[in-house]
Amino acid sequence: MIDSRQLRCLIAVAEEAHFGRAALRLGLAQSALSGQIRRLEDNLGACLFERGRRAAVRLTPFGAIFLEEARATLDRMDRAERIGRAAARGEAGPARLHYVFSAALSGILTEALKGVAGRLPLLHVNCVPMETPEQLAALSDARADAGFLRPQDDYPPGVSARIVHSERMIIAMSAAHRLARQERLRCADLAGETFIIPQAARSMGLPRFVQSLAQAGGFATPPFIDCSDFLTAACIAASGGGVVLAPRSLTNMNIGGLCFRPLDDFEAGVDLALAWREPRPPIAAVILDVLGQPSPDRPHG
Repeated sequence: MIDSRQLRCLIAVAEEAHFGRAALRLGLAQSALSGQIRRLEDNLGACLFERGRRAAVRLTPFGAIFLEEARATLDRMDRAERIGRAAARGEAGPARLHYVFSAALSGILTEALKGVAGRLPLLHVNCVPMETPEQLAALSDARADAGFLRPQDDYPPGVSARIVHSERMIIAMSAAHRLARQERLRCADLAGETFIIPQAARSMGLPRFVQSLAQAGGFATPPFIDCSDFLTAACIAASGGGVVLAPRSLTNMNIGGLCFRPLDDFEAGVDLALAWREPRPPIAAVILDVLGQPSPDRPHG
């Protein structure tokens, strides 16, 4: 039976063209090295080297052919060992990363994936868009490794999170809206407007933000229109169906007829967190390092 030690001995002797130098390189006695080569030749039924004077050797034609196969075999064995060890540490194989829409729009997801690709090249990341409640369930049930979601006051047992990004809120509206002529808005300007509330944004407390905006502007809580997500809300707003209070990253959407205006007197912002299942997997550790650490961990339950 041929083993990796015999193949490494073959390569050393072939490269050094000398048993003594090859033995020194491998840290073996020359007699032990000669024994390994002899057993390899016995297993193969052919001579690998032509022996010369003073332990000098050169490959036979058969030996030259077998040498290339030996090198390729050892390369595959070394790669298998590296991948196996990396997989045992969670640094190779599949990883499941979920994200809310604004993580993609803000560029945070792209930055995170670039960092993971550079530092964990053997990891195959499966990115799945998913809202915060579903992400928390997936993390709790070990169906996800990490996820970009909206911060929570409490997390399920075994789940931790850290805020990695914050952004101001802006108003999205039709380019034909009466307020589109203004470069900047104040809360009071939005009195009488209908606000479009994506169902997906309720986990980030958007209705509460709208109520705070109305209070700051001195008017009653405005009427809401429900829809599924921010993309749908933006399309409705572009058609003149209302206005959207949204994270600033929404400005990266290219929707015809839609414009955005900042709010001068509304300081509220929205946070994005990275959550993971403990113990912290390598993908989460790398993402936190790439994005920085603006806040302490929120401990798991």
